[in-house]
Amino acid sequence: MIYFLQGLAVGAALILPLGPQNTLVLRQGIVKHYAFIAATFCVLSDAILITSGVMGGSALLQKSPTVLLIITWAGVLFLLWYSYGLLKEIKQPAVFSASQPSSATLAKVLLTLMLVTWLNPHVYLDTLVLLGSIGSQIPAQQRYHFVLGALLASLLWFYLLAGIGQMLSSWLTRPAVQRGIACGVMVILLSMAFRLTKEGVILFNQIFHP
Repeated sequence: MIYFLQGLAVGAALILPLGPQNTLVLRQGIVKHYAFIAATFCVLSDAILITSGVMGGSALLQKSPTVLLIITWAGVLFLLWYSYGLLKEIKQPAVFSASQPSSATLAKVLLTLMLVTWLNPHVYLDTLVLLGSIGSQIPAQQRYHFVLGALLASLLWFYLLAGIGQMLSSWLTRPAVQRGIACGVMVILLSMAFRLTKEGVILFNQIFHP
């Protein structure tokens, strides 16, 4: 039980900060269009990544410091690029309404989620490296408890976001609220980028200046 709670706590700490995935799920909730399908995609993606990390992916990745260095700096670039997109949105919030049908098809929604999930190096650092390294220290026969706890945090959070988006859609579509959300997400992403930059510098020095 202790490992399940540990997985739940660590998983929640990593998933709760708003990022690209969370923002997209929230928006699908606001327009009431494929919100829970989007949440399910995120949960399944987390299931694959977290399980892979805890069951050995973390150790494999950390044996290749150069690959880890590339992922780290790619994560910095991705977060800066996404933050730039949010900056443009702060200046001019997107216009969408729950009362109007969304033009996005299911394929487009899933493709966008796939891009911000599987092409976001920060996701690999959080799941494969951080969650994986913590989970790998747990006795092998107990690791599935840790994985289940982390997955429960993911499931609860993404479905909660989809539900909140639908319940508060009339309020969340206001331009001022959209600007506030975009500002909050951008601050979080930039802080992540700053943390990754420090880690990238440390890794670079370890590899090239041992």
